[in-house]
Amino acid sequence: MPHAHAIAVYQRHFILSQLQRRTSRYGQPFCACYLTSPEGRQWMAYWWQAFPYRNHWPDGVEVYASVRPRRMGRAWILDIIDLQVAALVEVFPQKDVQSTLPGWLLEKAVYPTLLRELWAQIHMFSSTPLRSFNQRILHDPEISLFWVTIPASHAHHHAEAGGLLRHSVEALRLLSWAEAMTLLEWEVARTAVLWHDVGKILGYDAQGQRTMEGWTTAHEEATSEVLATHLAWLRRQSPELVTALKIHWSGRTPRPLMPGRILVESCDRMSAALDSRRLAFAQQPAQRQFAQLSGPGPATRFWRLRPGIKAFH
Repeated sequence: MPHAHAIAVYQRHFILSQLQRRTSRYGQPFCACYLTSPEGRQWMAYWWQAFPYRNHWPDGVEVYASVRPRRMGRAWILDIIDLQVAALVEVFPQKDVQSTLPGWLLEKAVYPTLLRELWAQIHMFSSTPLRSFNQRILHDPEISLFWVTIPASHAHHHAEAGGLLRHSVEALRLLSWAEAMTLLEWEVARTAVLWHDVGKILGYDAQGQRTMEGWTTAHEEATSEVLATHLAWLRRQSPELVTALKIHWSGRTPRPLMPGRILVESCDRMSAALDSRRLAFAQQPAQRQFAQLSGPGPATRFWRLRPGIKAFH
């Protein structure tokens, strides 16, 4: 970075690390971190405001920052004017910033193998806008860090840490290509089933605890809110794709405008039912045919065929 003889502001790509939220002696919140340039030079940096994002960004997040260098004693430091995730900045010059699965997300994921499988599936999308849309979401720490760590339900299916990722990938596996669907329709349905429960991230705080919003509101209503920035980007690429996704996420239309919505609902329910059945029979002897899973509301009951029954005579 050039020497600053004035109060010039520079916009550059950095790697963020050691982010800390602090409070000044006057009670004003601010942030301190290190920013490393592509050339390998590390700078101490300060952002003189409360961290504006809900989650704590881990080391290794690639950012695009507006900074102003200044002297502090014998060293140069950076005052941060603005800070964004690099992959979400459209003017960012590095074209391949979204082409790799971020390492900081893999480190936080409870099921890193499933995350790698998901990334490979997304990479094979033929639709460039949908592929980029999915990659942008995974590069967004405000969404992805919650999405790979929280459970899919409180006391039902996939209720463990990381359960939401496991449920979403299982539902994606179940969504097969119907012959009458076009390839684009199939990829829209796959994108829809992948993020159908993303609204659940608003029900948890950064420590993984349920919030009042999580206890009192329906997560289905929050999907578009959580994905608003990315849907706005996708709308600039193709307004019809946004419309198609919203049709797949809508539960109010009595007759689906797009049959793929039935697939999305079915795969969601099938994944949930399979995991609930697994839990119901987990402590039962092998010969037991009936089991139930208790939880909020009526108990869910399951029946299964006896093991060893002859399928053919």
